[in-house]
Amino acid sequence: MGYTERMRRLLGDRYDDYLATFDEPPARAFLINTRKIEEADFDALFSFPTTPVPYAPAARRLLSETKVGSDPLHAAGLFYMQDPGAMSALAALPENGERVLDVAAAPGGKTIAAALASPSSFILANEINFSRAKILLQNVERLGLTNVAVSSLTPTDLGKYCPETFDTLIADLPCSGEGMFRKEEAARIAWNENIGAMNAARQKEILDAVLPALKKGGTLLYSTCTYAAEEDEAIVDYLIKKHGMRLLSPKAEILPFTASGISESFGEDFEKTRRFYPHIAPGEGQFFAVLQKEGESLTHLRSIPAKVSVNEIKRIRSFLDAHLTAEISSIVKQGESYYATHPLSRTVPVRYLSEGVRLGELKGDRFLPHQNLFTAYGDTFLNKEDLALDDPRLASYLYGEEIPALSAKEGYLAVCVCGHVLGGGKNTDGRIKNHYPKGLRLYK
Repeated sequence: MGYTERMRRLLGDRYDDYLATFDEPPARAFLINTRKIEEADFDALFSFPTTPVPYAPAARRLLSETKVGSDPLHAAGLFYMQDPGAMSALAALPENGERVLDVAAAPGGKTIAAALASPSSFILANEINFSRAKILLQNVERLGLTNVAVSSLTPTDLGKYCPETFDTLIADLPCSGEGMFRKEEAARIAWNENIGAMNAARQKEILDAVLPALKKGGTLLYSTCTYAAEEDEAIVDYLIKKHGMRLLSPKAEILPFTASGISESFGEDFEKTRRFYPHIAPGEGQFFAVLQKEGESLTHLRSIPAKVSVNEIKRIRSFLDAHLTAEISSIVKQGESYYATHPLSRTVPVRYLSEGVRLGELKGDRFLPHQNLFTAYGDTFLNKEDLALDDPRLASYLYGEEIPALSAKEGYLAVCVCGHVLGGGKNTDGRIKNHYPKGLRLYK
């Protein structure tokens, strides 16, 4: 059955409403980084019109077609762009638990939403594709999240080496992308009548491999951006029948903005699965379901000691104590870099791409701070240079140029915009040497 015929049969008298959305511009939205700024303060500072996304905490729909990726507030990590449909899945999750695994996390939207919603939780954001994992890491670092670690492992490795480890598993899996047809021509071109069955087999393979990492009694959030039942309700049916999982009700706040899942082929409970359609609420298509793994967890996880010498810790803390007021309790070494970690990161026995906040490296007698130290802890730097939005030095800094210091003292400092940290620098003789990373810089 072709896509058009299937959607017409699925939506009935709402099909024309759905079809009309293809003439509308895509909805654009973002999450406010509430670790760095209060919602009211952000709204007062942000210069473009917005409206709240009613089902997602600290989310705004952008009512302007202006590209905001080069906005200084974006560079300062105060917000993260995300489709409002994609926001709906995390908004449906009742709670996160202590340890959360996002198994296919790039580019990072659901990881970021989970990290902001539960500051005390530890989030492992995994992405098997290494180049996409690096994009994921850049987004986590820009927002300065202190409770996220990043890995690039296979689902099989996670299931094998992390048995009964995570309270929550987020599985936003690769799919045929039918929910993105309005927005992405590439999704329409790639589609064919066999793609749903191919993706369903892949989704089952991923879930079979990674589900051992979820604790008994733990919660699975399964989601896709397709309308194909074989990749949506049929996968939930597979999880129930093969893995003994139980469907849970999503949070009530999301119900008015979504439609029930397809129940006629699967049973009454499948109304608990939800479909996000652009003719019901602004945003691209999404399917999600919340399920619980059977049983009760009796697992007690041990902490793996961090191998860092006393001398290394002493030298790093000497720099931190001289420049910051933040209390960083746990420091580990990975390669040549040192990381501030969440207390629970050492209870997950994996090889991290980044175990937490990358603080920097030791070079001889010197400690060289990393950009992530500034994005995560820059608000506690003792030495700062604050730039207003109309300060010409702001653009110069984002271009990677040296700028004059007007208020900062000599030495390392945090460069801020309206009190919010952009990155670092070092003031020498009244000139701030720019440490803003080359990969983030704007170009004239």
